Amino acid sequence: MTWDIVAGIVLLAGFIITVIKTIIPLTNAVARLTEQIIYMGDKVEEINQQKKEEHKEIHEHNKIQDAMLQNHEQRLHDLDGKWYTQ
Repeated sequence: MTWDIVAGIVLLAGFIITVIKTIIPLTNAVARLTEQIIYMGDKVEEINQQKKEEHKEIHEHNKIQDAMLQNHEQRLHDLDGKWYTQ
């Protein structure tokens, strides 16, 4: 073996080690980011479900308030009619 072959093998081994040392942390980072994205997706779904329930509650409350307001307006209308007819 000549020194050129030995130098080539050493350089190739160094290149492979450098690439592997770079790929391993990147793979770990991608795995952690994937887990965080899945977690955030679950949280968004949970927030959307909570938002839907809150909107239902608000709309139900609005319906009750509308009915109470309509009843009040009807009573005022009835009272106005009594005052004008006297």
